[in-house]
Amino acid sequence: MKMAIFDCFSGASGNMITGSLLNVTLGQDDLLDVINSMGLNIELRLKEVKRNGIKANLVEVEEQGKSRRYSEVVELIAGADIEEVVKKESLQIFERIAKAEGKIHGTDYRNAIFHEVGSDDAIFDVVCAVMGITRLKNKGYRIFTTPVYAGRGFVETHHGILPVPAPATLEIVKNSKLRVLMEGEGELLTPTGAAILSHFSEGAPNLPFCVEGINYGAGTRELEKPNILRLILAEGDMADSIVIVETNIDDMSGEDIANAMEVLSKICHDISLIPATGKKSRPAWILKAIADHSRAEDVAETIMRETTSIGVRIIPVHHRIKANRHFKKIEVEVGGKKHIVRVKVSDYRAKPEFEDIKQISRETGIPVIKVRKIVEEKINEA
Repeated sequence: MKMAIFDCFSGASGNMITGSLLNVTLGQDDLLDVINSMGLNIELRLKEVKRNGIKANLVEVEEQGKSRRYSEVVELIAGADIEEVVKKESLQIFERIAKAEGKIHGTDYRNAIFHEVGSDDAIFDVVCAVMGITRLKNKGYRIFTTPVYAGRGFVETHHGILPVPAPATLEIVKNSKLRVLMEGEGELLTPTGAAILSHFSEGAPNLPFCVEGINYGAGTRELEKPNILRLILAEGDMADSIVIVETNIDDMSGEDIANAMEVLSKICHDISLIPATGKKSRPAWILKAIADHSRAEDVAETIMRETTSIGVRIIPVHHRIKANRHFKKIEVEVGGKKHIVRVKVSDYRAKPEFEDIKQISRETGIPVIKVRKIVEEKINEA
């Protein structure tokens, strides 16, 4: 498995992420293209600097610090002449930031006003970082992060003096795969850096791994320890640690169990129901859920809330092996009309999404089995 690991021992910011990608998947022309295509009012300077003797790329931009509404940022990115995938991922990152701002200030996120994160330099950082990371993913890399040092103390913002990590930063990383350490000198993890890494990171990398390449992006400040973000390109095992959360049920109706499984399917990798014989020879079920370690207690609580179970078993799994996989969309003609079908593609096979096949069957009146055959033939042609 190919891994791109952001090693965040000194936090992360938008320009540090961009710097770590420079000369890996980004060049100077790419950065200039972003500025020109979006009409950003910034001056770009790229430097090679040394932080505690380590050579790193410093991406500096100078701009006027204009504040924008979330809707203005969306309009600017949506109208830019950049790749559609970069546009889509960038918009999702700014939506994450807007929702965090809205939650902190008690307002509708769609009316959020960005100050530090709505200026041209922040927009530049997000779009450039997304461009570089999506190119890594296109090369087959999966994105991971080591625990992120977020810093301590206080920082001066448009809203006045705030504690570090900033409230918006903590809100952004909530429910993400980032693991945060509230240690370090000053603000090390910025809202922009938090939003980018929260969006892409799959969590901590599997160990051990073989190192293939290293690159460094520098922060602006000089600190006691090197203020740099290290990008490690590596090859590692496909092992993936999970837990199995299970319980026995012998006193629920079929409808209630089905509803519980529907709820659980939204927070688990997989959910299954196995017929069993319970105490006093009663017919029973074994409800078995596969989940991330970080979600184990949430899943256990959901099982006890949605079923009659008063106790569950959490079984750690040493590792699982999963193939690299992604979704793609294909266009297929069925019943004289073109339809879009999502296809899950792994290293070994491609499988059409059944819900899409079922929807086409309903719209056309053609049996599911025939629709699937047409779709599979189209996949084999690709």
